[in-house]
Amino acid sequence: MAKKKKLSNFQHGGILYDHGRKDALSTIAKNIKCSKTTVHDTLKWYTETGFTVPKKRPGPKPIFDEAALEELNQIVIRDAMHHRLTIHEIQALWQREKNQKVSISTLRRALRKCGLRSCVARHKPLISANNKVKRQAWAKDHLNWSTHQWRNVVWSDESVFKQFSQNYNTRVWRTSTEEFDESCLVPTIKHSPSHMFWGCFSWHGLGPIIPIRGRMNGEAYVKLLRRHAIPVVCQLVPDGQGIFQQDNAPAHTCSKVKNVFRNANIPVLPWPAQSPDMNPIENMWQEVERCLRNFPDNPTSIQDLEEKVKAAWYSIPPSYYRRVINSMPRRVEACDDVDGGSTRY
Repeated sequence: MAKKKKLSNFQHGGILYDHGRKDALSTIAKNIKCSKTTVHDTLKWYTETGFTVPKKRPGPKPIFDEAALEELNQIVIRDAMHHRLTIHEIQALWQREKNQKVSISTLRRALRKCGLRSCVARHKPLISANNKVKRQAWAKDHLNWSTHQWRNVVWSDESVFKQFSQNYNTRVWRTSTEEFDESCLVPTIKHSPSHMFWGCFSWHGLGPIIPIRGRMNGEAYVKLLRRHAIPVVCQLVPDGQGIFQQDNAPAHTCSKVKNVFRNANIPVLPWPAQSPDMNPIENMWQEVERCLRNFPDNPTSIQDLEEKVKAAWYSIPPSYYRRVINSMPRRVEACDDVDGGSTRY
């Protein structure tokens, strides 16, 4: 037996309206474009039930109700391994644990309802449990530092820049036939020449950026400090209130280096290991890298690389480096909030 076609709400309303005008069943059926039997059965249903709006036919029970969504969420966030599952692996795991088949499209909609999205994992240094404790202790010691205190810090670090920067996120406008056209390619260099630089800055201004020639050991670092860092601290920070920041690289912590700061009467900011997210100079290096990528051509030599890195460094406006330094109270608070773990900075 053929299934009756469901009437729309508009047709239901038309039947009730025409019936109210005392129209004949045949007239109503002609106006509504259905059979007389359908008109008769519809009017009979309204008379027996007393409804003025037709009941909605119940649909199938959803696979993911609130309880099932919570179970799905717990499966995905169970541990680090489950965070890395593909959508097909989650599908197989759900079917194995719940003995319930589910399509990929339904699973994607359910994951979105849980607030879960597939994203590229951020790269962060691996922080040991011991260093997490030290990072949190450092954060607690500096939670009450004012913005003025952070502005008196001269931040320093070394970074390596390559002659041929690799940018894997470059987008180009092209036709389907230009995929391998030279103008639409990003050339890759297997072993790009590179060079190390040392730089420093504070809220009060930029210090120099110095190319490192040869190995950076304790003796070379002492010469760099005496020639560049010590004069810059005295020049950038007024009234002798400067504090020098450096990481815990072996060349930075030897006795010769400690004597340099002691003789210059310049305090060194205690620094926790594995904490580039606490150092705003990392943002400066990223800005230099961005500027290098924006140059029309790659550096033609190491000397050209040095010139371009210096040009990029000195082009950073005060509004930028002052903003990253002013973020220090938020960085410290974020480090404390996650018990010394990785932060978003």
